[in-house]
Order: sequence, then C-alpha cells, then structure tokens
Amino acid sequence: MHVHVYLSVFSYPSLPKTRSADESAYFPLETILLDCGSSALRALSYDGWNWTNDSSHFGASNSESSFAMSRASSEETSVPDVPYMIARLFHSMFIYTFNVTPGSKFIFHFYPDSYMNVHASKSFLTVTAGNYTLLRNFNAYLNGKHIKSAYFFKEFIVHVENHTLDLTFSPTTNASGGYAFVNGIEIVSMPLSLYYQGNNVSAMKTMHRVNVGGQRIPPNEDTGMSRSRAMDSSYIFGEAFGVENYKFDASITYPKEVPAYIAPQGVYETARSIGSVPEININYNLSWTFPLDPSFSYLIRLHLCDISRNIAKTNQRAFDIFINNQVIERGIDIIALTYGNDIPLYRDFTILIPNLIMKHDLWLKLHPNLQRKPQYHDAILNGAEIFKVSNIDGNLAGLNPSLKNESSVDGDEPSFSSSSSRTSTEAILIIIGSFLILVLAISLGVYLVAFLRRRNLEWTKKENTRSSLPYRSFSIGN
Repeated sequence: MHVHVYLSVFSYPSLPKTRSADESAYFPLETILLDCGSSALRALSYDGWNWTNDSSHFGASNSESSFAMSRASSEETSVPDVPYMIARLFHSMFIYTFNVTPGSKFIFHFYPDSYMNVHASKSFLTVTAGNYTLLRNFNAYLNGKHIKSAYFFKEFIVHVENHTLDLTFSPTTNASGGYAFVNGIEIVSMPLSLYYQGNNVSAMKTMHRVNVGGQRIPPNEDTGMSRSRAMDSSYIFGEAFGVENYKFDASITYPKEVPAYIAPQGVYETARSIGSVPEININYNLSWTFPLDPSFSYLIRLHLCDISRNIAKTNQRAFDIFINNQVIERGIDIIALTYGNDIPLYRDFTILIPNLIMKHDLWLKLHPNLQRKPQYHDAILNGAEIFKVSNIDGNLAGLNPSLKNESSVDGDEPSFSSSSSRTSTEAILIIIGSFLILVLAISLGVYLVAFLRRRNLEWTKKENTRSSLPYRSFSIGN
C-alpha cells in the first residue's frame, strides 16, 4: 500500500514580529444558528448561544408536504435541549437558502432518536451544497452507535463564491416510512486563508480535531468560529502515553504568519512529549491513530509550540514526524523556527489514502532525531487537525459504519434481529465446537500413547534379538 505525502510548511527567515491573541482574533461576519423544527423565535443553548428557528431560510421551491417537525421520543437528560430535542423531517427534497460571505463553514447536528414514531434507523440522508456532495445515504443512527454518543455533529468547510448558499436535504431510502432529518444547522464565516492555500477551493470535512495533552476545548472557547477540540487520549496507540505538559501561565505570542484565530491559546498551553529518560525515548515512538475513509486526500495540520521551561535554545530538542511510517519532516526544532518559547507554529501536510474497501487508520508518529545530536532525546506536539478533501467530482461522502448487530453500511436498512437469541445461538455453537475439539484432542492423545507404546515394544524385541546372537571371536594366527 502506498500513501502519497505532500508537504506544505511555513518558515521564518527572520525573527518574527509577534502579537497578542486579542490583536489578531477573528470576528465572524455572520453566525447563523438554526434550531431546526422549532417554532421559537429565539432559544438559548446550554453553552450560551442564541438559536433561532429555521423557517426564514426555507427555499422558495419547497412544497408544504415535503417537510414536518417532530420532538424526539426520548428526552435523555444528557442531551442538550437546544438544538437536539426538535428535528426538521424531510419526506422529499428540501432546500435551505442562506446569504453568506465567501469561505463559510457549517455544522449539522444530529440526535438519532425516534421521530413521529419512526425509528432513526430508517432515516437515510443526502446533503448537497452547490456542486458538492457532503453526505450520501447518511444514517445518523449507525454513526451515533459507532462513536457511542447519543448526539453528535458533522462539520464541513465550503468556499461560497456568489454569496448564496443552498443546502439541499433529500431522503435516500426505499424503506416504508423512510425519511430524513436534521436537528440543527450552524453557519459561521471564516477567513479565506484559514485552511485554503492558493487557488485551492475544494470543500473539506473535519474528520478529527484534537487538543494534544490537554482537556477538551468546547466551541465557546474557540477564536470566533465555534470549533471544538477533543482530548487526544483515545487516539494514542498502546500504553505509550508519554508525558502531558502544561503551562497555563504561558504568554502565548502569535507571529504574523500564525494569526491567533489559527487556534486558541488553550491548544498551545498544553502538549504531550515522550518523556525525560533518553534511554527509553530512543526506543519508542509517540503514536496516534486516526480512522479515515479510503479514496480521499487529507489535509493534516499539526500545531507546535515549545512551552517546556528547560527548552530555550536551538538543538535542545529535535525530532522526526512520520505519517504512515513515512518521514514527512526530519529534525524539526521548534525553538530554531520560532526563536523562543511560547511562540506557536503549524505544519500542513497533504496525503492520499489509497482505494481500499474498509476504513483506514492513519498513523502519526513522533521520534527523537539522533542525527542532529540534540541535548534531549524527546518530541512534542500540541494539537492536530485532519480534514477530508473533496475529490474531483465534488464528493465528500463516505460509507456508514458497519456495526456488529446491524448488517448494512451504505443505505440499506439495518436488521434488528434479537440480540438475546443471537447470543444464545452463538453460545450453543461455541459449546458444540469446544466439545468437538476436546474429543479430537483426547482421540489424538490416545492414539499417540498407543503408537509410542507399540513402537517401544518393537524396539525392545529388536534389542533382545540382537543380544541373543552367538558371540564370535576371531584370532589371527602367524
């Protein structure tokens, strides 16, 4: 298997001018938060945001029979009321229309519950934005079960050119009672150069965004664009967790090449390093694994900032970065690139995952670089973001996950056979199989013992026969 890696990096030819976070924070030109299906003009979410109903953004071509609203059948206390307890249901193609500035990103929120007495497993959704297919045959129930979460969101970044954004929602299932739904829609403007480089105007889907070595960073602590960051602990490979680094009193100063909206200070105030024992560090990697869809290109952004109090000079810490066992940057020295502590930088890499049938795990590894003979054999990382890039036909959609008790992955209705009867059948088969293996093992043991005894008797007879032969001596005369 070949993984193609392309490198895009930022260098600092001279001492960079720095600025505080407030001087270069981003203030979005528009923030649209829709509590889909709600009749309330304004609703306050658990994290302090104001949400409105979605009726003012209905497309002119929508028919009255194409949509409905429903409250979730199960109101779990762990699920926020806004925007998850009410859903907009679609029985045929439905269009939302927005007037936005170029370079918007949007988030779809899902709570896969029963609506109008129809289980969410029957909901298969296709969403398009202009020429881009964001979701195809998407089943919120399967995706929620796969990530073990009662509610979740999907985040996309689409470059809007003509100030008008049409989001088209369509049910894609032939099952009786099939429908599509969405609970919430967020649309937030963002800087054009945040993730796009040059003339690249592809759409992207956020696959993973993690705060390495620190706690989860919620959307309301982002720099104006409602991005959330998960903890990295669930992505670490094996038991090599390394050492968590934190410096909450750090005065993070952003160079002009890295504006503060790139990532909030919380990303750079924490990090994960290999450790302080060089004999151990040189023998293992600090590794993470990220599941991805095959047949797509991905943008990988790594956030780096040296916050260690004992690292202040060049060549005190230098390390290599690997993606899928390929070296993509060798001997990176953060202090040498930033000219000091608490100054962030980031690295962008583009990779192509080959055409495989199943999901593919991307491996990210850090290892001390020994060739440069640094003072400390160590490596450090503050954050990571991974984005799927739309392919040549504008597609971003992947397959639904396959679960143990659900039979399908791409648009078919999952089967709901009784788990108890299936478990009983499996238990019976296991007992029968174990019994047959035991009988076979006993039979082989008996045969082996009999064979050895028979061979031993034959050997004894041969020895007795050989010892009973007459002894013959020969004398040699003169």
